[in-house]
Formats: sequence, C-alpha cells, structure tokens
Amino acid sequence: MSAFQDEQDLNEHFSDNPEFDTWCDQIMTNLFEMNGHLSTLQQFIKTLQKCSRQGNVRSKMVENLDTKSVAHIESVSKLLKVVNDLVHKISAIEEPTLNSAQLISREKLVRDVKFSVQGFQTAQKSYTQVSKAINDQAKASLSEERNLGIAADSNTVALEGELGLATTTQDLRGHQQRQEAVIERESINNEEFAYQQNLIRERDREISQIESGIVELNGIFQDLSNIVQEQGHMVDNIESNIYSVANSTQTAAKELSKALSSQRHANKWCIYMLLVVSFMLLIMVLIVAT
Repeated sequence: MSAFQDEQDLNEHFSDNPEFDTWCDQIMTNLFEMNGHLSTLQQFIKTLQKCSRQGNVRSKMVENLDTKSVAHIESVSKLLKVVNDLVHKISAIEEPTLNSAQLISREKLVRDVKFSVQGFQTAQKSYTQVSKAINDQAKASLSEERNLGIAADSNTVALEGELGLATTTQDLRGHQQRQEAVIERESINNEEFAYQQNLIRERDREISQIESGIVELNGIFQDLSNIVQEQGHMVDNIESNIYSVANSTQTAAKELSKALSSQRHANKWCIYMLLVVSFMLLIMVLIVAT
C-alpha cells in the first residue's frame, strides 16, 4: 500500500506534459465565464417568454433584452471556440504521459464542457423560439397599425371633401385643426411603423445567424461526446485497477490477520505442551529422588 502511494506521489510531481495543467486552468477559467453568460442569457429568455405571453412585444424593455441576449450568445460562442480548441489539445496528449489523477481530471473536465455546451444548445433553441414568437406578434401588430393608417387616410380624404363644402371661416378653421391632428398622428405612426419594421428585419437576421450557430454547435457537441466516450474507457480501466489494488490489499490484510491469529493459536498450544512436559519431568524427578 505504501509503495502504491509513493508511486502516485511521484506521478503527481513529475509529468512529461507540463502544459497540461496550464491548459486545464485555461479551460476552467473560460468555462466559468461561459457559464456566467449562459446563466444571464437563460434569465433574459425567461423574461422574453413572459413578455411574449403577455403580448408586450414592442416595448423598449423587449428590445433591450433582445439585444443583450444576442450579445451573450455571441460571447458564449467565442468562449466556446477557445474552450473547444483547448479540449482538443489536452485530449491529444497520449495516455502514458499522464498519471492517473490527470487522466481522471481530464475526463471530468471534458464532461463539464459537454454539459455546458448542452445547456447552451437548449438556450439557443429557446431564444430562437421566443424571438420568432415575438416577431410574429410584432408583425401582426404592425399589420393592424397599417390598417389603422389606411383608415386614417380615408379620414383625410373625407376632410378634404369637407373642405370643398366649407362655407364659413369657422368651418375652415375647424377643418384645418382636424386635418393637422390627422397629419400629426400619421407622422408619428409612420415613424414607429418604419422603426418596428427595421427591428423585425434585424431580429430575423439574428435568428438566421443563431440557427447557423446551432448547426455548428451540434458538431462540437457530437465531437465532445466521442471524446468523453473514448476517455471514459480509460478512466474506467484506471478505476478498475485502483479497485483491484484496493481489493488485493484488503485480501492481503485479511490473510495476514488470519496468519497472525493462527500463529497466536499455535503458540498457545506450544505453551500448554511445554507446561505438561515440564510437569511430567518434575514428577519423574521427584519419583527418582524418593
């Protein structure tokens, strides 16, 4: 047991790949930052889903949340590319050059990355779904606004007709005030209409980019799954060897305990025999003496 422990300690101090620990530290740092962005993104998505259910899709809050969500998705994507490259670096290290602790650490780290990638996949799909729903609602709302605009145009035509029938100065002034009010409303609605249309087009473009990223992410996830499966066999063998050594040690300890018990039992019988022989010799000496 002591020899096994000494060998493990030596492996921990001497390694043929000094860059392994550096790469692992970089993976953990980037993974921590990536999970932070992912957690915030998930909260934003929940809020967007709530706004969609309530029909509140054209507010400034939704616009800000949408912009920030895209920014977090882009940040996670960039970090994921760095992490993926590092994972391939540590996975390319040959097994004999790493000790047992490093092999187990590598396998666990790759599993953590895979878990985060899976969470990012889910978040991206959820975002595209809610973003499409918001866009559909915004398009329907704009369509309604456009119909209202057409109705406003009809009112303008009616006012122009009234102008031809106006006969007094008071009628002309009343008509002018109503016409200015209609023109003012049309101007504001047209600006808002154009602004919302631009937001919809921008959101459509972002959705297309994110869906392209999902396809790329699926490839990364599948690649990580293969690495986890391959390294899992290595770790299983290591753990099997560790358990085998532990079982052998326990078995040896039991056998030693049995041997010691047998030895103590044998020694006890030797003492009994020695006492009997001594007693018999004493009797014989006494008989001879008499």
